[in-house]
Amino acid sequence: MKTLRLGKTNLEVSRVGMGGIPITRPPEEEAIRIVRRAIELGVTFIDTAIGYGPSEERIGKALAGNREKVVLATKGPGYDKESALKFIEASLKRLNTPYIDLWQIHGVNKLETYDRVWGPGGGLEGAQEALKAGKIRHIGLSGHALDVALKAVSSGLFETIQFPFNFISNEAAEELIPLAARQDVGFIAMKPFAGGRIEKAGLAVKYVLGYENVLPDPGIEKAGEMEEILEIVNQESWRLTPQEVQEIEDIRRRVGTRFCRQCGAPGQAWSILQPERRLSC
Repeated sequence: MKTLRLGKTNLEVSRVGMGGIPITRPPEEEAIRIVRRAIELGVTFIDTAIGYGPSEERIGKALAGNREKVVLATKGPGYDKESALKFIEASLKRLNTPYIDLWQIHGVNKLETYDRVWGPGGGLEGAQEALKAGKIRHIGLSGHALDVALKAVSSGLFETIQFPFNFISNEAAEELIPLAARQDVGFIAMKPFAGGRIEKAGLAVKYVLGYENVLPDPGIEKAGEMEEILEIVNQESWRLTPQEVQEIEDIRRRVGTRFCRQCGAPGQAWSILQPERRLSC
């Protein structure tokens, strides 16, 4: 398995990760098998969030006996210190792990929220306290707003940024991805399949892998999906053929360059008191 250094974290991870939303859909026993199969295939980066229904619990069960084989990342909307610490403690319990490799402040989509996060009493203070206590090892931020992501990467306060990136919605390519490379901030590409709108794994995966500092983080619902993706990752070359480039342009013309990716629809349950609610996207 080819690997990637995840920015200033210095974590060496598999060249593709596994996102944790879709494993909320199959029965629990099957979900656990999917995670374990990904690890068998060489995937060493697994990403989830406290808002993804039972995803954390299922991953925690799958990692029993495998914890040291993976870099475990999770997220929570801890915008102030108190809630950040609460979400971290809850994730540790749900994942059944003594530490989280990468904890990300989740869904920071407004500059006002970002200012709250890094200001006095903000979520960053809570994350730093957990870092000092050994409960987490690295701090990142996720979101869908380009202006917020650019500010976070420029700040030097975060080790990773998680942002949507695929060939349908590739606004990160021009400025954000190069900035992350210069700042040595790990770039985690959420939604490399554009929320399911890109059906061909070869096009989706090869496009994102073409950016050497970007880690694709596709959500996986079936073991066969990861097997198909890894066949592409393990190829000698990820160069898109002229025919594939043309196919990408055809798809972009047909579906446009935007897709529904905001995970804050009415009814969205962020509360750890309602863990069975599922994300709307």
